[in-house]
Amino acid sequence: MEKEFIQETQHTVTLNITAGQIDSYRELEKTTGTVRVYENGCIGVAGCLGEADEEALTAQAKEALSFGIPYPCRMEGAAEIIELHDDEIIPVPELIPTMKDFLERLGTQCPKMAFSNKIRLVHGRTEYRNSLGRHLLSSGGYLSIELLAQNRGSGSLFDMVFSWQGEHFEPEMILAGFKRQYDAFYTPADIEAGRWPVVAMPQDLFGTGLQHFIGDLYAAGASLLSGKIGEKVFSDKLTFCDDMNPDTSFETCFFDAEGCAAKDYRPVLVENGVLKRLLTTKKTAAQYGLPNSETAGAPYDGVPSLGFHGCFLAKTAETLKELVPGKAVLMMIASGGDMTPDGHFATPVQLAFLLEDGKPAGRLPEISVGGNFFDMLGRDYIGTVYDWPFKKLQLAAVMMDVNKN
Repeated sequence: MEKEFIQETQHTVTLNITAGQIDSYRELEKTTGTVRVYENGCIGVAGCLGEADEEALTAQAKEALSFGIPYPCRMEGAAEIIELHDDEIIPVPELIPTMKDFLERLGTQCPKMAFSNKIRLVHGRTEYRNSLGRHLLSSGGYLSIELLAQNRGSGSLFDMVFSWQGEHFEPEMILAGFKRQYDAFYTPADIEAGRWPVVAMPQDLFGTGLQHFIGDLYAAGASLLSGKIGEKVFSDKLTFCDDMNPDTSFETCFFDAEGCAAKDYRPVLVENGVLKRLLTTKKTAAQYGLPNSETAGAPYDGVPSLGFHGCFLAKTAETLKELVPGKAVLMMIASGGDMTPDGHFATPVQLAFLLEDGKPAGRLPEISVGGNFFDMLGRDYIGTVYDWPFKKLQLAAVMMDVNKN
C-alpha cells in the first residue's frame, strides 16, 4: 500500500470597499488535510477541516478502499523541493491605514469615478508528502486590489475595472497604471469595422477554447484537437502553458494535487505550435494513453480531478508598441462570448480602448470581436507581451474581425 498526505492552509484578510471607503474587515484562516492510499488498483481518500490527525485520516482512507474506486498508483519518486515566497507584503495591522491612504490618493487622481469591491491580502501554504519519500512545500502570499469603478451619474453597476495583483506593493506604480486607464476612459476614440489586432488578457481571448484541451473530450473525439497530439497545429510563436510558477501566478502552488512539479513550474500544453499534452489526471492519462499534464486539482476529501491554474504564453515582444505598431484594439471588459462547436468564437466587448503605437488613445464605442479557434492560435496569432499597464500583466494579440454594435 502507498500513501500521500497533503495539508493546505490559507490565511486571507479582506477589506470591503464602498464609495471609495473601507467599510468592513474580515480575517479568515482555513486549513485542510488529506490522506490518499492506493492498493490493488484502488484509491481510498479521507479529508478533514482543521489541523490534520494524519494517523486517524490514514485509518479512514484505508477503510475507504472498500468502496473499490479504481485509480492507478503512479506516485512520483523521492525528491525534496521547497519554494518559499514569504516576504511580508504589508503587515496585517498596517493594511487598513495603508489601503485607506491608497484609496484617498486614487480618489483624488480619478475624481469622476466611485470605487467599490475588495482588497485582499492572502498567504497560502501547501505541503505534500508520499510514501516514496517525496516532499514538496510551497508557500507565499500576494496582495490583490480588485476595484469596480462607476462613472459617477452613469447609473451602471460599474463602468470599468481597476485590478492589480502582486507580491510587492508599489503604490506609485499602481496609481500611475490606474491613472492611464482613467485618462483613456474619458477620451473618446473610434475605429472602422474590419480586421484589426485585438489585445487582451489570454483568458479573455482563449478561455472558451480551453475545453478543447480536456483529455476526456479529446479521447472521445469531441475536441477540435482530437487526433492531433504531437502535430504542428498552431503558430510557431505560440507556447502555451498552465502557469504554476510563483513568479507570475501568485494564487497557486508550484505542484499539482498529485505531487507533480513541471519544468519551470509551467506544464506545457503547446510548444512552438506543437500540441504536446491535454489536461489530464494520472487516471485519465493512463486510461487514454496520453501524457500526464501535471495539472491535477482535487477537493480535500475527494479523488484527483482535472485542474487548470492560469494561462501562460511565451513572450514574443518587449513592448506593446513592438507587438502592435499602429492602431489596435485593447479589450478591457468582455463578457457574454462563446464558441460554436466548429470553433468560431465571438464576444461583445463592453469596454475597449484604441491603441496607437502601444499607448491608449481613448475609449471606443461598444464593439464585438470574432475569430476562428485554429486561426486565433495559428495564422492570426501575433504574440504576447508583458507591458501595459503593469510589467507583469500578460497581454496577447490576435488579428480578429471587429464590428460595431
